Amino acid sequence: MINVMARAESSRRIVLAAFSLGLCALAATLVVPAFAYLFGPGKYCGVVVFDRWDTCYLVSGRYINYVASNAKSELVSYKGQAIQVDASEVTSGGLSNSLPDPMILKYQVLGPAPDPKWITINGLQLAAIPAFGRYTRPQFLIEICNVGKSPVKIDRSLVGVLLFKAEKELPETYRSDDHSVAVISRTGIEEAYYVSTSGVGDQKTSWGYVVDTRTQPPASFVIAPRQSVRTRIRFKLHSGQYQLMFAYGDGVSSEKTIVSNAVSFDIGPDGQAIHLNQ
Repeated sequence: MINVMARAESSRRIVLAAFSLGLCALAATLVVPAFAYLFGPGKYCGVVVFDRWDTCYLVSGRYINYVASNAKSELVSYKGQAIQVDASEVTSGGLSNSLPDPMILKYQVLGPAPDPKWITINGLQLAAIPAFGRYTRPQFLIEICNVGKSPVKIDRSLVGVLLFKAEKELPETYRSDDHSVAVISRTGIEEAYYVSTSGVGDQKTSWGYVVDTRTQPPASFVIAPRQSVRTRIRFKLHSGQYQLMFAYGDGVSSEKTIVSNAVSFDIGPDGQAIHLNQ
């Protein structure tokens, strides 16, 4: 009986070990592609954006890909266009207190980004509309307009919020090699609010936004031709120089995205938001 029990216990341990190894193998298969997306060479898509400090990004939905300062000149002629590049060298960029974003060091332009497979963006236009009014804190309207001839279904989770800030005001927290960095990305109007914090010890700062739930659209909705939907969003930011834009796309780095106009503004030491005509 003792031998039978021992053999049973040994078999149980072998099964558990095999199961654990299987989980490790599965985890490895899940982790490697994500890491490769962030840092590996390959094809990347996005709208070419040069912000108010001339930092270059490829915007893909709520996600961004930095383009290194010494490699961005070739993209000047593609400003505002959704393109695809074949990146041969990629490293990390972004804020040090958040998930890193890809920074493309070397690449070859392949041409226009392919149309998305699962969503419709043709006929859509995005607009970022300043609505500061009497409020101290900056607030905006996100307008999605259907200028096409057919109804378009919109997925709220794919509307991204992108906020850029002068890099010199974030000396301890950035991994950009240029003059600015994205302090808000990877999020959008799907969330009711967003908050991020950086700093050391008691020297911490926080920033974020709140989506007006009265104007927040449903998770999925349809915009008829010549109709538009507006969502109000209000920010809490510390003093500095900023630029805001919105984007719509499924976030994969292999398909076309659309972006709004960019709005530049400053926050003074008194917390007052100042809209700049840039």
